[in-house]
Amino acid sequence: MQSSAGESIQSATASARSVETLSWKAEYEKTIWESDTEKLFPCIHATEAALFLRRQDNDSVAKEDRAATNAVAADLLAIKIHKLGWPSLKP
Repeated sequence: MQSSAGESIQSATASARSVETLSWKAEYEKTIWESDTEKLFPCIHATEAALFLRRQDNDSVAKEDRAATNAVAADLLAIKIHKLGWPSLKP
């Protein structure tokens, strides 16, 4: 009986992680396709928040997922600079 309860907990945990992954990816998709600059910053903020929550689970973040979230963070910075007119980090 304990085995099925343990399996149930594990599947719930895996499901929650899957939702977190889908969440940041869905937010990122909204951000990259948003053309209205007034709506863009809230999209960026939502994506950054989803990435932050995903990265809080460091123990389970796979190497590939970590690389993907790092790439998305770099893309978000580029969007801020090029679409929103933020100053570049480079002189």
